[in-house]
Amino acid sequence: MTSYRPSDVDRWWRATAHRVAARPGAVTRGLGALRSRAVSQVLAEVRPQTGALAAGLAAGEEGARAELAAAAESALAAMRAAVRREARRAGPGKATLAGLDRLWSRPDAREHMDDPGLDPGRRSRILAALDHFNAALGSYEIFVDLLRPLLRQGGPTRILDLASGHGGFALAAARVARAEGLALAITASDLRREYLDLGEAAARREELPVRFRVQDARDLSGLAAERFDVVTSTQSLHHLPPGLVAVTFEAAVRAAARGVVFVDGCRSLRTGFGLGLFNSLRYRHGAFVHDTWVSARRFYVPEELELLARIGPWGDGVEARWAAPGFCVLRLRRQRAA
Repeated sequence: MTSYRPSDVDRWWRATAHRVAARPGAVTRGLGALRSRAVSQVLAEVRPQTGALAAGLAAGEEGARAELAAAAESALAAMRAAVRREARRAGPGKATLAGLDRLWSRPDAREHMDDPGLDPGRRSRILAALDHFNAALGSYEIFVDLLRPLLRQGGPTRILDLASGHGGFALAAARVARAEGLALAITASDLRREYLDLGEAAARREELPVRFRVQDARDLSGLAAERFDVVTSTQSLHHLPPGLVAVTFEAAVRAAARGVVFVDGCRSLRTGFGLGLFNSLRYRHGAFVHDTWVSARRFYVPEELELLARIGPWGDGVEARWAAPGFCVLRLRRQRAA
């Protein structure tokens, strides 16, 4: 993996994407109020149950995590059903939007990158195309900007990046830190050693101070002796089932002294077709284009991520929103940042 310099074509596409997608698409806007009401209704029913799990989660009990995951799965299903029901009551316009979203959504679709037996060369080519795509769109710069309010002013900010894969964001953040003189101490973590090896090789080549470690994002209790200011996860949530998103967010908040920032794509027809069309024209790599289409159909929407984050003990301080040109942002800032 390496750093890319966007071409004139890439810069034109970035400007076009940000101009066209300066605000959410029709489905995202049209269903936003219905989704928010459904979140409030479902949380009112389920929070008493999940609130009782706080002590078990704090103790790292696997049973408590399993209960939280099961509650999150049921809650998201209930929320989605409520949105469809209320959309039908609201009339044909809202019902059409809800129907389009349901047709587009394919949470169980499989990407090539989900295959543990994927040929290493093919995996590297897909990741190289992904890095180039993020450079073209300016994704990593957007993610770093979302982190800035949580950075320390008087010392290094210790960042733990979960489900990092090959460390694309961690490496990009280290490059930004070097260019701007930011004090960041970044640890990239993932369950897959073969992905981390790619990131470590890139860090050595560029002499970037990023640590890599194998780590289960669901259970960060083994890191109790280490202190992290901010826990991040970027472009990974769509790979996780709803229950695992809830468990991962709960673990991240528990490990972060200052706050949590999770970012992923936002499910929408406009985003999906825009990404699919650009990548089909720009990259002659069928596997990467396939994974682009699949990812776009697996993404969550901000209200769904809000539900999955707020269902745990830390819910009240969560911010969930859409960000141009098509991202979901899930952020929590600790009231007493250490």
